[in-house]
Amino acid sequence: MNMDDLMKDIEGWVEQVAVFQRNAIQCNHIQVTTKAHDTDFVTDVDVKSEEILIQCIHEKYPHHSILTEERGFLDRNSDYLWVIDPIDGTTNFIHGFPMSSISIALQHKGITQAGMVYCPWLNMKFHAIRSGGAYYNGKRMQVSGTSELKHSLLTTGFPSKQGEQPINLEYFNKMIGKVSGIRRTGSAALDLCFVAASFFDGYWEFDLNDWDICAGVLIAEEAGGKVLRMDIHHHSLLICSNPHMLDALKAALVEKEGI
Repeated sequence: MNMDDLMKDIEGWVEQVAVFQRNAIQCNHIQVTTKAHDTDFVTDVDVKSEEILIQCIHEKYPHHSILTEERGFLDRNSDYLWVIDPIDGTTNFIHGFPMSSISIALQHKGITQAGMVYCPWLNMKFHAIRSGGAYYNGKRMQVSGTSELKHSLLTTGFPSKQGEQPINLEYFNKMIGKVSGIRRTGSAALDLCFVAASFFDGYWEFDLNDWDICAGVLIAEEAGGKVLRMDIHHHSLLICSNPHMLDALKAALVEKEGI
């Protein structure tokens, strides 16, 4: 498989989906429903965007497996697995806040080989091929060189679920006095790419799904970033930062856990 040709395929697919999403917003044709709970939103645009990507993959790579946010696994028999999030940041999308993204990645035998994250509203396109570097709108990018936590700008996220205090609230409160600032975009895929582009120095979040982060993790790593995953109190934690600050960020986050 030629990876440059593959990336051209991916780019064409996400552009097609982006056109559909822009038209839906402009025409105000969005139907919103909920999934697991009252703030776990899905729209008909999510579903249709996913259908477009699935059709594109099946036409070009009919024997590949696919994992999507809305449908789960479509066939598990191939060594090649596409991991798709048609709209990462659905709540933002519903409100017209321009921080949502289309995320798509290809894994081979469990290792991510290529990925793209595209924010169509801000024309921000991030992509990476394993061992080929990471790119933002065609220009190679690199993580920041910030080495001190107190000088860093971080990003994090919170689950949409209501009715219980999110585990991350404790960690947010612990971190806010140790850094220069913390932001929340509402899209995990974009958060990882923003670390890759050095807009942020680091990122952490709990209980993410594969489709949230598959493309973004590869992009961050190919830009020189480091990613850690660990379990805390039955929750999964992902930490991403530049290599100079990873140990300090991990220590600050899990200092009470004895990890």
